[in-house]
Amino acid sequence: MSTALGGRSNTPLRQSLLKRIFLSPLGIIYRVWTFSIRLRYADEEDRIKVENYPGPVLFILWHNRLFIGPEWHSRFRKKRHCYGLISGSRDGAWLEAFYSWARIRAVRGSRNRRGTQAIRDLVNVVREGNDVGITPDGSRGPCYQAKSGALALAKITKNPVLLLTFKFSSAIRLKTWDEFRLPLPFSSVKVTSKFLDYDYLFENRTLDEATQVAESELNRLTED
Repeated sequence: MSTALGGRSNTPLRQSLLKRIFLSPLGIIYRVWTFSIRLRYADEEDRIKVENYPGPVLFILWHNRLFIGPEWHSRFRKKRHCYGLISGSRDGAWLEAFYSWARIRAVRGSRNRRGTQAIRDLVNVVREGNDVGITPDGSRGPCYQAKSGALALAKITKNPVLLLTFKFSSAIRLKTWDEFRLPLPFSSVKVTSKFLDYDYLFENRTLDEATQVAESELNRLTED
């Protein structure tokens, strides 16, 4: 087993097989729950662009909108596999189980665990033609403040970034750092998205400046 500096394990923590089997009924509930939700695009032209975009997409959404993200992908980008970056921590091990229920493939890594290797893995995933979803303020915030990882991936691969957000007709707000949203079953969700192409983001801008642009644009689209 490799180790990070300071003797910390560089291997992502994972749930045991027994725990995954025990938790599998929650996966069924999640699938039925999200399937019942009505997803509609605020702009029909945006929906057509998303569905018909011929290459892989790097989409970013705020952490508190994550619950419905996999269902969005299964409906509007169903021809492509999707990968998500999640922490290598114990909390990330639980989230990996959630991702598997949601038909999202996980790449494990964070600032503290496998960060550099995770970026390499994601670059390979994109170059193989797969979509990648990242929550730029996750997994511990601050809420609505983007870190540069998602934009670093876009800069390396030269793929466009798709900003993605949801407005819920009815949702529970959990008492978490980002007031994580749980849309009620059979409720409706308005989808808003916007492509930011490579040249727009990175021509005459540093990575940090491009990250600020994406953060500002995503916040402008997000309705609380």
